[in-house]
Amino acid sequence: MAVLIIAFIAGVVIAALFRALKITVPVPHDLAGLVGLIGMFVGSMAVDIITKMMSK
Repeated sequence: MAVLIIAFIAGVVIAALFRALKITVPVPHDLAGLVGLIGMFVGSMAVDIITKMMSK
């Protein structure tokens, strides 16, 4: 849980820095983009699980 909190705080700080420097924040700005990122994460986890299962 602590890792998630640290990651969230780091994200907030980096996004604030980007905004302060008037640089476009490199994140999806809509729900579809966020869902796509979650899908990529779930897909990579699925490949890891399948690979482990097949190596047994």
